[in-house]
Amino acid sequence: MTGETRPSFFARYPREITALILVPLIVWIIGWSHHHVFNGTIALVALLALHEFLVMGRKKGYEIPVVLCLLIALFIIAAFVFEEVSVEIGMFTTLLVIPASYVFTKRSVDEALPASAISVMSTMYVGMLAGSLIRLRNDFPEGPKLVFFLLLVVWLGDAGAYYTGRKFGKTKLAPRISPKKTVEGLIGGLIASAIAAAVIHLTFFPDFPLLAAIIVGIFLSLAGVVGDLAESMWKRSAAVKDSGTLIPGHGGFLDRFDSILFTAPILYVYWAFTKHGAETLNIITG
Repeated sequence: MTGETRPSFFARYPREITALILVPLIVWIIGWSHHHVFNGTIALVALLALHEFLVMGRKKGYEIPVVLCLLIALFIIAAFVFEEVSVEIGMFTTLLVIPASYVFTKRSVDEALPASAISVMSTMYVGMLAGSLIRLRNDFPEGPKLVFFLLLVVWLGDAGAYYTGRKFGKTKLAPRISPKKTVEGLIGGLIASAIAAAVIHLTFFPDFPLLAAIIVGIFLSLAGVVGDLAESMWKRSAAVKDSGTLIPGHGGFLDRFDSILFTAPILYVYWAFTKHGAETLNIITG
């Protein structure tokens, strides 16, 4: 007997238990809830993710107008929902109001450039990408299936990369940014995404041709890795391990949804052009 306390089941498998609890709720919100519920959920997730992003800027020592950025991001997201509100006005507001807020405060002039750049970029990054996810569900008859497709190929690809990398990973993928990511993990993740795409086609989304689903699934998984690496780069710059701790085993909301936000406009543009004969990139104007 060593006297050591054995970790609880939850402590050993927080990632898996959290997913088991949240998955049924996520499935209902995407597939069967009223669109206002879905829109509100995405807005809430986006604001939490943006808050984590802005806090990283503060941890770098910069003065960030957190409340102002959250309000403007909410305006941008609302513009993707309500036709009466212009997304372009939200973008102009971001570009004009946030820098102006530094002019009329006593914040350090020496830090004004990087601080305002972080505030503007993070607000538009999260607001615009979250808005594209809302449009992905609401603009097409197949919207809920498209969101399921996106989440499954990206998240199962992420899970495949995580477990494959932990078991077989040896070759570092991007050691400067994310030392734990490996080439073997990437390959395992792409294979998992391809399998997920094929299963989705065979089960509930036959309108997505099999070969196209597999190719798009692999591409989205690869793009999701890029989005995840971009966030890892920002976290390393801010000297933080996770963007937050609100989701046990998964870090923060930015950690969990960075890949989804990064890939949503890609799937939107693909589906608009290949299935609905889009003549313009109308993700903003609808």
